[in-house]
Amino acid sequence: MSDKRVKFLVFSASYPYRGGISDSTHSLCNELINNDINTEVWTFSLLYPSLVFPGKSQFSKEKYHQKFLIRRLINTINPFNWIRISIMVNRLNPEFLILRYWSPILCLPYYFIGLFLNKKIKIIGLIDNWNNHENIPIEGFLRRLFVKICSSFISFSDNVGDQIKLSTKKKVISLFHPINLDLPKKKNKQKAKKDLSLDNSIYVSFIGLIRKYKGLEVLIHSIKYLKNKNIKLIIAGEFYDSIDKYLNIIDELGLKEKIIIDNNFLDSKKIRDYMCASDLVIQPYIKASQSGITPVSYFYETPLVVSNINGLKEIIKRDYTGEVFNKTSENLSKAIINSIKSGNQEIYKSNIRKSKTKYTWSRFVQELEKI
Repeated sequence: MSDKRVKFLVFSASYPYRGGISDSTHSLCNELINNDINTEVWTFSLLYPSLVFPGKSQFSKEKYHQKFLIRRLINTINPFNWIRISIMVNRLNPEFLILRYWSPILCLPYYFIGLFLNKKIKIIGLIDNWNNHENIPIEGFLRRLFVKICSSFISFSDNVGDQIKLSTKKKVISLFHPINLDLPKKKNKQKAKKDLSLDNSIYVSFIGLIRKYKGLEVLIHSIKYLKNKNIKLIIAGEFYDSIDKYLNIIDELGLKEKIIIDNNFLDSKKIRDYMCASDLVIQPYIKASQSGITPVSYFYETPLVVSNINGLKEIIKRDYTGEVFNKTSENLSKAIINSIKSGNQEIYKSNIRKSKTKYTWSRFVQELEKI
């Protein structure tokens, strides 16, 4: 590791934690190191207490090859730990402390750590979600504490940037969610189908954690309009909502033969296989800040169909890389039919290839350095 002063100290989920926030933190920090910017990540010794975590595991089984130091130090529920962390940060004396924020559970530890820091250390909030997807009664109060300690904010979408601006007059920079370039190499569609033991149907996929706000019921209902088409739905991701509810809907609609479910947290190779086997990735969300699935779809050049809501529709409309549908399952089924037409598929894929160069970590870091 470099003897130079640390420029960016990043508090975030990182290895061994799993998920998109962890993965993108690795990509960001590797890019900083590639630009000869001394960077460290301090992740969590305890992030979510096991009693409140809805999944099977918080930890990744994959191996990561990072170029920066990761230290597991922060405990989200231990105030004595927060005081210790603030002392350690002051000793390290980075130029910038980046606080990656996606959940109100982070507000208290971030606030109390920030409260005791040397005022010369600039604190930047790097924001995934501003308004939590689940309603938390004291979220507004907790966010106000977080706002107090930050000098500026960076968001991954215009939508989130606009939400932050309603809470503060401090500097807010709205950027984009970059595409991770260290994902597993793209596969031929037929090879991906074979590796997943899929037949030669046309596949549309919902990929990622299943939570109430993601509108999976609308997608399942849309398949009833496609019963006579050679189209099947893949639902791939760990259920953070009751799976029985969705299985009952599938049974009631007689769609067992049309829907494949993989109720597991997906590693990067499995995500690659489902992306490459699919003609479309569907995001039927009821609400969203932005989506980490969109840049993954761009990487694998898989067109998208998304809900007509802020946080999802902007990039699809701007780049013309898929379809935007309005609310109902019938409208979604029509968008699916239109999107799988060969002419539209080629247009969308061509536009993805043209657009990918705009969403790089290199460009993101260039903007970060302007702060």
